[in-house]
Amino acid sequence: MGSPLIVFAGFALAGFAIVIPQQWRAPNVNYPLVFSEGITAIFLAVQLVLVCIRRLPIRKVSGFFPKAWAFVAANLGYAILLLPRANLSQFMVKLSALIVVVGTLGSVIALIYLGRAFAILPQARMLVRAGPYAWLRHPLYLFEQLAMLGIALQYRQPWGLFLVAISFAMQFPRMGYEEQVLRETFPEYDAYASVTPRLIPFLAAKHQHSMD
Repeated sequence: MGSPLIVFAGFALAGFAIVIPQQWRAPNVNYPLVFSEGITAIFLAVQLVLVCIRRLPIRKVSGFFPKAWAFVAANLGYAILLLPRANLSQFMVKLSALIVVVGTLGSVIALIYLGRAFAILPQARMLVRAGPYAWLRHPLYLFEQLAMLGIALQYRQPWGLFLVAISFAMQFPRMGYEEQVLRETFPEYDAYASVTPRLIPFLAAKHQHSMD
């Protein structure tokens, strides 16, 4: 499953290598757009490296359906690129770029901490609890969806936001499959999950406090 990512990331990086210098030399440089594209290129480069050097999985999810669901959930967002572009105001251009930068930068940080445990399908390579994973169990999915929201704003609505909503909803079963594999592999995962929320910081701690 790493092969499609390698091919896509390779082509995308080649495209960014051509487009970004051209945009930078343009008379009226769109700095928010160029910066967001540069951050996205870094994210793709980190993914490309990690998929090549990641550890072999200790355990994989069983069955075809969880694997197929995870694959579709990981790639559904690319369907946004099939939509027609929207004519945006300068405010919306800057807002879109800001959301993309925040989401992509957060994704890069999460990827760096995830390191060689990076996986596309539900698999267990190692249990990461440092950096953003000390606050959330799935920070990469959260930041990826945020970046996707910023990109979707650049395309025809309501279809762009509709795709983001579907993609976001599909992440929850994907997280469930992943957590199942991690729970079966690492005995300490239950303790980690009991104090670390999935997507909203401090939620687990507040919930635990209310139970006390």
